[in-house]
Amino acid sequence: MKIKLTKILFASAIIGFSFSLFSCATRSVSMKLLVPADVTVPLEIQSVGILNRSLPQRNDQFINILEGFITGESVLADREGSFNCIRGVEARLNESPRLRAFAIESDQYRGTGTRQFPEMLDWNTVDALCKEYKVDAILSLETFDSDFDLRKHTSETKEKVNGREVKKIEYHADLRVNVNSGWRLYDNIHKQVTDQSTFTDRKDWDGSGATAEAALENLPNKRRAINESGTFAGFRIANRISPNWRTERRTYFVKGADEFKAAHKEIKFNNWDPAIEIWKKLAENSNPEIAGKACYNLALASEMRGNMDLAIVWAEKAMKQYHVKKARGYVDVLYNRQRNEERLKDQMQ
Repeated sequence: MKIKLTKILFASAIIGFSFSLFSCATRSVSMKLLVPADVTVPLEIQSVGILNRSLPQRNDQFINILEGFITGESVLADREGSFNCIRGVEARLNESPRLRAFAIESDQYRGTGTRQFPEMLDWNTVDALCKEYKVDAILSLETFDSDFDLRKHTSETKEKVNGREVKKIEYHADLRVNVNSGWRLYDNIHKQVTDQSTFTDRKDWDGSGATAEAALENLPNKRRAINESGTFAGFRIANRISPNWRTERRTYFVKGADEFKAAHKEIKFNNWDPAIEIWKKLAENSNPEIAGKACYNLALASEMRGNMDLAIVWAEKAMKQYHVKKARGYVDVLYNRQRNEERLKDQMQ
């Protein structure tokens, strides 16, 4: 399961090209980058089983169902949302080259059913689960809870009908769902909880219509809203414990000299070598504006090829020697990516 970081970085520089108009003088290109996780999971952990432990104890389940009827929430909606959360983290982790993930579709292991963390799983239970599902660690959803905020209001406009000014009332309904999810990562190899974290996520929907009922009909039902919010919460914890792919956009100059246009045509067909040769010649131009833009573009080309040291050299030259305004922000981006690569080495090697 170990993957060489050099291969990952090379892939990040060539996957996901797309071009779009950024301004009259620039174009943009997207790249797919592997970014480090928020926390570094021990390298010995190569696979995780994802357990839903957020459900209430069976003797508390009736109270939760009754509460659902009283508050108007969908009955057992949190139960569905929590399992969508499990599936969301499984899908996200398996998109990453770092960990293999398996959703444990079981409701045997239960917690508080509230936002309060239950007692930790004992290590005999963790070990038994790891052996049964052939994984190195258990990522447990320890808590899952949601609440709703529905607000209604109206707006008034005026329009002319048969030459007369008529008031028109439009009805609005705004739904906000807050989902709280708590997690523990049980490292069965070192017998320690590698991470414990809580996320509070919010999703908003709005509906409008000619009547209050029409506005409400344009909102998702509460169960669907919780399910979508649960899936998003799963993505959050996956990004926390495993490196993940992210698409970022960079810009480069296409105006200032005819040669910039020629280089742009080459890049549209992913022909970077001819474009680099053009920019190298322009970087020696006596016109400082042309030379500065060429240096900036060469920094981008170096980054695309994974040579961060050279990219920083070119970007700093564009900033310090030629005072290219865009270069200042780009230098910060490059230094940040360089730091991320060092963290990736610790998380991937």
